[in-house]
Amino acid sequence: MTDYQAKEEKLLNKIAERITKLDDELAKMENTDSKVKHYFEQEKALHEIRAMAREEAKIAKDDDKAKAADEKQLDQWINSQCKLVAAINNKIDELDTTLTKLTASDDSKVKSYLEQKKAIEEIKTILKDANKLNK
Repeated sequence: MTDYQAKEEKLLNKIAERITKLDDELAKMENTDSKVKHYFEQEKALHEIRAMAREEAKIAKDDDKAKAADEKQLDQWINSQCKLVAAINNKIDELDTTLTKLTASDDSKVKSYLEQKKAIEEIKTILKDANKLNK
């Protein structure tokens, strides 16, 4: 919001400078009775002000396009992070399912340990793949 306010202030200052310049020029021509010269100077100033306004509108339009592209990129990043979290949650759910099937015997403790190690390695692989995609 401050960007727009700063740009608006800058444009208004430019317009004010141009109007002041027009006022000075008209004051110099006050002794002249030529209405054509007055009209010409006024039209010239209006043309310059319109050009300033069009340039600012063009800049604002380009800013809007850039912001839309940034928002799209942010949405894509958020979606990729959600998919990453979902993949990790699936691996954890698979581990939970596997661990609940095991009994309390010593053999099951070894299997439990191995299943946990396997799940951790799969999660690390998911994270490494995600890091590669983000670079």
